[in-house]
Amino acid sequence: MRLFMKEIEIGSIKKIHCNTCKVDTHHQLKAKHRGTHVDEYGISEDLFSRFWICRGCDTATLETIYIHMTMSDGEKLCEFSPKREFSDSHLTPKHFFKLNKKLEQIYKEIIQSFNNDAEILCTIGLRALLEGICADKGVKVERNLRASIDGLKEYLPLNIVKNLRGFGFMGNKAAHELDSPERYELLLAIDIVEDLLNFLYELEYKSQDLLELSKKETEN
Repeated sequence: MRLFMKEIEIGSIKKIHCNTCKVDTHHQLKAKHRGTHVDEYGISEDLFSRFWICRGCDTATLETIYIHMTMSDGEKLCEFSPKREFSDSHLTPKHFFKLNKKLEQIYKEIIQSFNNDAEILCTIGLRALLEGICADKGVKVERNLRASIDGLKEYLPLNIVKNLRGFGFMGNKAAHELDSPERYELLLAIDIVEDLLNFLYELEYKSQDLLELSKKETEN
């Protein structure tokens, strides 16, 4: 059984929220595909895939529309890939030149968890990142995050270390009590971690570049 939905032509224009432009923009349809699937219960489902290009920034978006026999007339499910970023609190991962691959992956998964409303995973990730930073700097004390954080005193101002002590145990609470901080608290914690990564892995890199540049200018 073929389910009905009005077809649109290649080249059609539609307003879609653009993650790059941060507003609704005109998108042009570049390609489309229709497929039919029948599940194990004999329910027929039509899938409409549409490939859109933003006319403002040329960013691509895939729209997938699902219609199946159990739906009423005019009802449909629609998904966009990448997921639409309507919230002002949606985060984009930053790049830190001197950050090793393992810590970089943990950091990116923290951002991904936050953007997908997985707060418990996000808080556990924040704790894991702190432990990873302590290990990378050679100050990790096994099974004692507070002592590990104290070891960062040789790299960070004392007031930052004091603030990190309380922050570090959010992940422990989330893991054992299945609880997590409020979203605004997570946003603040991520902001602090990014400042920490910038201080430990970015400023040092830029300072070394500046020092090398100064040496070359002196030699010349």
